[in-house]
Amino acid sequence: MKSAMTIRKLAVAATLAGASAAALSQGYPDKPIRVIVPYPPGGTTDFVVRLVQNRLQTQLGQPFLIENRAGATGAIGAEAVARSAPDGYTLMYTPGTDMTLRQYIMKANPVDAIKDFSPISASVLSSSIIVAHPSMPFSNAREFVDYARKNPGKLNYGSPGVGSNFHLAGEFLKMHGIEITHVPYKGGGPALAAVIAGETNLALNDFTTMLPMIREGRARAIALIDAKRHPAMPDVPAMGELLPGYSMPESWFAFFGPAGMSQPIVMRLNAEIAKAFQAPDVKPRIDERSLIVITGKPEEITGYLRAGLDVYGKIIKAAGIKPE
Repeated sequence: MKSAMTIRKLAVAATLAGASAAALSQGYPDKPIRVIVPYPPGGTTDFVVRLVQNRLQTQLGQPFLIENRAGATGAIGAEAVARSAPDGYTLMYTPGTDMTLRQYIMKANPVDAIKDFSPISASVLSSSIIVAHPSMPFSNAREFVDYARKNPGKLNYGSPGVGSNFHLAGEFLKMHGIEITHVPYKGGGPALAAVIAGETNLALNDFTTMLPMIREGRARAIALIDAKRHPAMPDVPAMGELLPGYSMPESWFAFFGPAGMSQPIVMRLNAEIAKAFQAPDVKPRIDERSLIVITGKPEEITGYLRAGLDVYGKIIKAAGIKPE
């Protein structure tokens, strides 16, 4: 008898909890939503979230306030979100690559990519590419691989800095027999300027950023460092086509909240974000930047994070890169 009563009480409690969560979702949001971007204005991260800002404000019926809080490879903004109340009113929009890389390159990383956040929705995917200065004695991926193998260590490449995903892509090339020398810069902009000016032979950088330079003839497309070719440049191969097993995680961006968010609120946001990225005033501008919309279920983000942790962890260990 006692057991049956206990079961009934638990069932009632569960029903009430479910009803409470549903009511919470229906009343959400009833005040402005703050979205922290843990990087300065002007980059791809900031551009994309501002592109959907007005659409999300309209759909949700509340201001969607964007706050740039840069520093420490995104860790300052990420920590602010992780320590916020999990009520759906403080979110973060960030590159997933940096969420995983911080686990390895920061001695005092204040947050855990998986434990400290509620994944909400992925948004877009950005490919990465190897480009060369036009003066280089190779014009395609096959010629580059042949030249690099015949001249180990002669070529150099610029990246946004030690421990960046582009630096690791170069280290991964070394693991596949392509010896090129790393030249770190303080950010993607200086690394891009260096290859355009001929200060470096190569650059490993974001496809979206490099595409105008390639079309203007100021940089030469060599190969994608992702698993497959990009529809905007279908004649440029993926490096894995020449080096079996070579494939870096693609650069993806996503919305997160603090750990412990209500599932109904997460799913409400997930649905509204997916709708916003397909809107007629948003999707064409995403396409113009050669970004690929990848909105999906929240749990897919955890899969992206785990895949990145696995790949980057192996490369960092092999390269002997120590956290700072």
